[in-house]
Amino acid sequence: MKDHIRDYATEAFRFYASVRMTADQYKKMIYDETLANYKKKERDCGFNISKPVEAAIMAAEKEVDKRIAEIRDLEAVEMTLAELTAMYRNDIIQAIKIVYFKEPEEDIKKGEIQSRVHTAELNIPASERSIYYYLRKARKLFAEKRGLRI
Repeated sequence: MKDHIRDYATEAFRFYASVRMTADQYKKMIYDETLANYKKKERDCGFNISKPVEAAIMAAEKEVDKRIAEIRDLEAVEMTLAELTAMYRNDIIQAIKIVYFKEPEEDIKKGEIQSRVHTAELNIPASERSIYYYLRKARKLFAEKRGLRI
């Protein structure tokens, strides 16, 4: 059964797997890259600054604000995984990793989730129905942590 947040939550988990860093690390990476790009522009124009100036800091903060949805998704996935780890056995985390974290940069083809669920069913001592239940539970918890309507 398809719920209305399934696709969004699935892509958020896949984004988390593709980024391979925490939300704080991702935010710092965006900030640092923007500062470095700003410094590079300054050097290319003939200026040589050693410390970030106010304009560079503002540009970095603006870039972080532009990508705040990505950061919030990462935070929600982190909170979801932490809560599921604390509340349940390892089966639910294994199911998420097998189904959502495999090849996160690749597009999902038709029937691929079902195939991954079958793989999870074989690797985890759980039925197909249990795997789908685990994934639905993870998506709903993600939506709650992200502040989406459920």
